[in-house]
Amino acid sequence: MMKLNLSSIVFFVFFVFISKIDVLGQNTSITVIDQNSQKRISFAEIILNKIDGQFLKGLTTGANGVANFSINQAVDYEIMFLGYAHQTGRINLGEHIIIELVEESNLLDDVVVTGQYVPKKADQSIYKVDVVSSKELTERGINNLAEALTNETSLRISSDATGTKIEMQGMTGENVKYLIDGVPIVGRVGGDIDLSQINMDNVDHIEIIQGPMSVVYGTSAIAGVINIITKKNITSENIAKINAYADSKNTYNVGLYGSIIRGKYTVTASGNRNMFQGIDINMDDEGNMDTEEDRYMEFKPKLIYNGDLEYAYRNEDFNLRIGSSLMYSTLRDYTNLGLDFYYYTLRSISKITVSDKLSKNLSYNVIGAFTYFNRDVETLIQEEVNGKTSTRFDNYMTRGSFTHAKEGSKISYQFGWDINHEIGTGERVGTGKEDITDYAAFISVQWQILENLSLQPGLRFIYNTVFDAPIIPSINVQWKPIKSLNFRMSYAKGFRAPTLKELYLNFQDVNHNITGNPNLKAETTNSYNASLGYKFRAENFAIKIEPSVFFNDGSDVIALIVTNPGANAATYANVDFRRTLGGNFNVAFQHDNGLTLSAGYNLTGESRKNTGYDWTDVDYYENITFNAKYNYKKWGLISQANYKFYGETPSLTTDLTSGELYNVYTESYSDLEITFSKQLYNNRINLVAGGKNLFDNYTQRTFGYRNTDNIYSPINFGRTFFIKMNFRLTK
Repeated sequence: MMKLNLSSIVFFVFFVFISKIDVLGQNTSITVIDQNSQKRISFAEIILNKIDGQFLKGLTTGANGVANFSINQAVDYEIMFLGYAHQTGRINLGEHIIIELVEESNLLDDVVVTGQYVPKKADQSIYKVDVVSSKELTERGINNLAEALTNETSLRISSDATGTKIEMQGMTGENVKYLIDGVPIVGRVGGDIDLSQINMDNVDHIEIIQGPMSVVYGTSAIAGVINIITKKNITSENIAKINAYADSKNTYNVGLYGSIIRGKYTVTASGNRNMFQGIDINMDDEGNMDTEEDRYMEFKPKLIYNGDLEYAYRNEDFNLRIGSSLMYSTLRDYTNLGLDFYYYTLRSISKITVSDKLSKNLSYNVIGAFTYFNRDVETLIQEEVNGKTSTRFDNYMTRGSFTHAKEGSKISYQFGWDINHEIGTGERVGTGKEDITDYAAFISVQWQILENLSLQPGLRFIYNTVFDAPIIPSINVQWKPIKSLNFRMSYAKGFRAPTLKELYLNFQDVNHNITGNPNLKAETTNSYNASLGYKFRAENFAIKIEPSVFFNDGSDVIALIVTNPGANAATYANVDFRRTLGGNFNVAFQHDNGLTLSAGYNLTGESRKNTGYDWTDVDYYENITFNAKYNYKKWGLISQANYKFYGETPSLTTDLTSGELYNVYTESYSDLEITFSKQLYNNRINLVAGGKNLFDNYTQRTFGYRNTDNIYSPINFGRTFFIKMNFRLTK
């Protein structure tokens, strides 16, 4: 009999042990490289799923472009990296593969979630969804929502001394629903959300749907919806980033982002401080500027803090997210008379989101949130506090939906509820405390009539505690006669109850003197939209053409009417009938050599009618955009230029003698932005430098008043040069 010595036994046990490990989880790797340069790509995200589609794990490539992992069976992978097309495939245990990522065409469709039964490519959505991608946010060095939306042809972004606002399809921001991951943003000032307060450091992308979405998202969604989708750590790696921004107009920002993941649990936190020290342009009553220094600044010093904290749990199809966000801002107005004002604004959002699949075909999504908004105004005389007023709004909301979508079925449907309860308190709010509640249930059905033809009707049933609300219907049609052609058409009825601020709030600050109107009626709109999308892909280039038209027929339209332009005085009133109509034409071209060109033209017309008067002539105004980008792949440098022309724009005012409403006009102007971005240090640093407002705009003239001279107002900071750096701390 053969004898086994000790060393033989040890070797045998070691061999069995190693073999067992190999069977249980063989070492496997994926190396990710750029197809053109053959350089390895660091920090690419990789999602591993079991063959049956269940999520297994997420990971990222290291500084050498390699991701090592252990598996005990074949798995499916999806590889993602900013600026590249997603790559999918299958890898077997023990394999070591190299994947070449192809630079993503900007003409390809992003995955969208706003208003969808399930996340899907924008091209497959029955709604026309425009996306501001994470790639664009990064390459342009975007700081806030106002900057992110300036390149959208069909949107008009305007600024005043205290903030920024938006116009969509001829309607102002009161008719636009702003969401963060589906939760409404509360805290409109003068009817609009100040877009400069919404930071982009924690944002993955922005989804924009134009046209009424009242069936799905309720009041204030007549003109459309802007949904901000935040970043989610779907890898198995901890992430830490820092960013800093500075410009020639005394703006200095700094921010942090971190995400810790432990198996199924993730904790994410971010925070930033945006500081603008103000600009004194010494504008006189005729819009002229001089160099004389004084205490009064046309652009007020503003300091904004943003913070976000979120806990997430993921187990197969079950997802739980609990988060809280905080925004605190201070704005100072120094006058030459020693009468100064301080404005303190605090907004916090606490939310919980739960989603899961109850069966293979039935899923649900439930959101609950509480928003606290408080604005304090402190008056100082000779730097001594002389008075303080406070206005507070609390909003409680819950929204839930159940979706039945069977793969291969011609019929899918969704139903749910949407409840919003708002309370306003303060010295300037009506009786000191007012409230309004909106209860709603909605249902829609998606019918795949033919392989290339879809129909989606929907209804929303509303009970409002203050206003009678009609049943809100909608119908959407999508037809794709060929793969490259996409035709959409929709009708929807919009409903908007006046907000507590429009009804009761008497609001004054350095740029507003607005009086609430408790006699307002609810606004309804019949809206018609149609769009055509055509894509052509050749061997080396792609072309995308998108014309669209819209028509909105509104009654009892809630409008902010200027009553005394010299004193910035205005009040809310109902316009009996108002129509907006127009269209957009967008075209984009992208070549594989790195060149991207796009252009857009928007024409919007407005007409109105009050009882006893005829319809006014349609006033048309236009927006024009030109965008050019070139990727110098050899050097890893991206340059781009973005131009936008804002045409002469009408706005409503009232004749102080007769009370008749009429239009005044704000003169046209152009804006130009040029940026350069480059990634350094194995993609850990992204550096952006450039110039904004290169045509040096400061002031703007509004003319056509019957009872007063032209009014000049500040619109921008003048020519601005900036630099922004994003640095990934983790390897």
